Amino acid sequence: MSAFEGMEDLLQDFLTEATDLLSEVDNRLVELEKSPNDKELLNQIFRGFHTIKGGAGFLNATPLVELCHRTENLFDKLRNGEMSLNPEIMDVILAATAAVREMFGYLAQGRMPEPTDKDLMLELDAVLAGEKAMQVWQNQAAHTPQAPVEDEVPSTQAAAEHGPDWRLLYHALLGSRPEESPGAERPAATNPASSAPPARLEPKPAPAKSTAPAGKETTIRIDTARLDQVLNLSGEIGLTKNRLNCLRADILAGKTDLATLKALDEAVSQLDLLVGDLQNAVMKTRMQPIGRLFQKYPRLARDLARSLGKEVELILEGEDTEIDKTMIEDLNDPLVHLVRNAVDHGVDSPEERLAAGKPAKSVIKLSAQQVGDHIVIEIADDGRGIRPDVIRRKALEKGLIDVETANSLDERQSLNLIFLPGFSTKDQISDVSGRGVGMDVVKTNITRLNGRIDIRSVVGQGTTFTITLPLTLAILPVLIVRLGQQPFAVPLSMVREIIPIRPHEVQQVSGRATLVVRDEVLPVKTLAGIIGWPEEGPPSFGVLMQSGESTFVLAIDGFIGRDDVVIKPLQGIKPHGVAGATLSGDGQVVLVLDMEALLSSETPSPQASLFRAAG
Repeated sequence: MSAFEGMEDLLQDFLTEATDLLSEVDNRLVELEKSPNDKELLNQIFRGFHTIKGGAGFLNATPLVELCHRTENLFDKLRNGEMSLNPEIMDVILAATAAVREMFGYLAQGRMPEPTDKDLMLELDAVLAGEKAMQVWQNQAAHTPQAPVEDEVPSTQAAAEHGPDWRLLYHALLGSRPEESPGAERPAATNPASSAPPARLEPKPAPAKSTAPAGKETTIRIDTARLDQVLNLSGEIGLTKNRLNCLRADILAGKTDLATLKALDEAVSQLDLLVGDLQNAVMKTRMQPIGRLFQKYPRLARDLARSLGKEVELILEGEDTEIDKTMIEDLNDPLVHLVRNAVDHGVDSPEERLAAGKPAKSVIKLSAQQVGDHIVIEIADDGRGIRPDVIRRKALEKGLIDVETANSLDERQSLNLIFLPGFSTKDQISDVSGRGVGMDVVKTNITRLNGRIDIRSVVGQGTTFTITLPLTLAILPVLIVRLGQQPFAVPLSMVREIIPIRPHEVQQVSGRATLVVRDEVLPVKTLAGIIGWPEEGPPSFGVLMQSGESTFVLAIDGFIGRDDVVIKPLQGIKPHGVAGATLSGDGQVVLVLDMEALLSSETPSPQASLFRAAG
């Protein structure tokens, strides 16, 4: 039974508002660290936290109220000039906001939050009393029983040197818990003399306090002007429907003169325009500013940079750019990986930057803009850049490619090796990186959104990752092709051009069919072979397609044309390689193919039998 029975709507409203408020508080705290004397920033932070506390009070969420009240008192002292902000106080404040976010996870499950960790409350009390927060940890460590090695609490000296457990704070910030794969290697011990300060070890949280990740948000905020537009268009469609009904009655009554037929044509054209406008208006109700996603990352970059001993500023641009809400949710993990990768791998240490004549502080820019019917997101850093030769060598060392492949790669293809599963340039595994997972997940998730990711890098100047996505997933531009008499739809984003296939032009290379297109030898894959249908005759056309770094010719019997389709899932079944279905203009069912899934599971087999027979 929910701890908030009868208050479900109030709870949902609170979580929607409070989550955005907390993200704003986190971002303003990062700004406050750069401008500690900015009273207006402090006032905004205070008001945000006060609002969260008030909402928690309505829900009788006592643990959340107590934590917010204690942190609010600290903000009050800072804005009244009773104390000055320093890195230690900021660490405690950010630990408190991370704990608040973790409590939101409990609330999302209808559970009352657990009481705040007593050590965090002691730190807050110490700061409010004018003591150094670390003294609390020192006193606490002196009275803590010896724990097992993996859960060991650091000594007084180590506690003084180490900052908060940034790994735990990072996961709390994103509403998740840190996980380790069974049998995975433990992070290598950190050398206290190294330039980057190691993270302080804290006891692992008790299992009872772990929270399951909350489900995807099912609500959406819509501008009332957009709803008004939908309502007006619906009314106009109703009027046009009435006009068509009258014309239908006239035609059934035998009135088929030229004026009636012309009126019918005008009404159908009007209906076509209105339906198109309504479809666009409904799609816009799904669009949300990407800034709601971007606002999570300044805090993430700040915390990770501090744990690595780096100075990093994350600059956000294009926060008003709108994108489909479902894509915003699915973009979170890829962008988290890319921001972390930029802080960990991309930017160099202050010492390296000064030696290279750069400012000590690195700059990472996260931007978004609409280009045509696509959204372009860029994550650019001014760090050390990526050397293609190092990437090739690492891929060879890990057995991900062979020598022949390595020698055939150009710079762009070499950079794209970082997306291979298991690739990593790190020799030591840490909490941040080194396991060879992350970048391959990024590409997989972006591809699942019908997008692509590209890399540009200049050694010594920096690296830019560019993500290109469709505006929405609800409507998919497709090319409808034909295999026999059966139509299939393939994503238009993968299509480059359509070419005729003449059997005598198909050559055999190592037993496989290939075709020379503008002096480039490309493999030929038959659509029948990919989906497992029998091959009945030589294909007549080829669709030049691009999948990641590979280009190939998809052999088909014919094509019908381009269309924008609304994909309907197949209820109760999920055939491999089928994204869904749609209807053609004549009412025929058209399967929409998931080409990436089909290609990834394709078993190597010669697809040249038809061409040999035809030749």
